[in-house]
Amino acid sequence: MLDRIRALFSAAPGAPSDDTAAHHLAAAVLLVEVAKADHALDQVELQRLGAMLQRNWSLNDQDLADLVAAAQDASDAHVSLHEHIDLINRHFSVDQKFELVCSLWEVAIADDSIHHHEELLVRRIADLLYVPHRDFIRAKHLAIEGGKGA
Repeated sequence: MLDRIRALFSAAPGAPSDDTAAHHLAAAVLLVEVAKADHALDQVELQRLGAMLQRNWSLNDQDLADLVAAAQDASDAHVSLHEHIDLINRHFSVDQKFELVCSLWEVAIADDSIHHHEELLVRRIADLLYVPHRDFIRAKHLAIEGGKGA
């Protein structure tokens, strides 16, 4: 997977890419951004982030480690999330977007508190992904309750 992710970074704009790796990376970058939103990237948030990625895509340990590392690098290197949001909007179903918002909330609450910057970022991402407000709230409640649903 690391080779596929590296190929995404080195590919010319508009060049064909490994869609699956690109989708995984786009979602992982958003999860990393939420984890960093409170200005502290805690180990518990990274563990929750990894659990969300592994649960959603059944990655092996090496692919998961590569994806998290690539997402952290991409998060550090890019100022805008537009590219990732656009990719998700073009390729994720309504259910997949809801699951992603649930995962964003689960990362935000991993340290047993939701910082106001985390909440603002999850809200902004949900809006950009065209997730209805009622689903944004439902996802938050599912994360708080420790539940999972769609």
